[in-house]
Amino acid sequence: MKEVLIALANEGIKPVGGNDNEVLFDEGYETYEFYNAILSAVKERLYIFGRKNRKLFTRNNTKLKELLENKLDFKCLFLSDKASSSILKIAQDNDNFEEDLNKVIGSVKERYTDYLTCFRKYDFQQLKRIIILDDVVIYAPVEFEMGNVKHFTKSKFVIYSIDNTKAIELIHEFNKIWDISKEI
Repeated sequence: MKEVLIALANEGIKPVGGNDNEVLFDEGYETYEFYNAILSAVKERLYIFGRKNRKLFTRNNTKLKELLENKLDFKCLFLSDKASSSILKIAQDNDNFEEDLNKVIGSVKERYTDYLTCFRKYDFQQLKRIIILDDVVIYAPVEFEMGNVKHFTKSKFVIYSIDNTKAIELIHEFNKIWDISKEI
């Protein structure tokens, strides 16, 4: 966990509390700095349960591809562009959400052709964000505002050590979702 906390601090994202098993942040999730920290800290495994994962695939393309070439165990879940219109509508209070989602998935298909098995799509309403990074699990709750999912950018999150009960539950949940999801 220490490496992740140092990487986040180097990007200006600092905890507000916690202990050896659970560290709380009141802001900083889903920013470019957040993903810079994640990509600089990861050694062996990175699993992401996101929606459109745009910030991961815009400025950080080079680093992620380098990690994949070096055999990073990587899995990334997107909200399906084929999900029901009601799911896509509440996924974010943004009129361009579906267009942005399609652009990112198209870009991934184009840029990561050798790694397409690392990417899958789910078609239901996401209720939490999960990132599994080596020996930690990062969790951000989904919050709603006026019927839509609030933006995740700069939101609060928690980092759990891998042996924390909540982390074990989140890993199990990620794996279940991965297993029922479809290839992009």
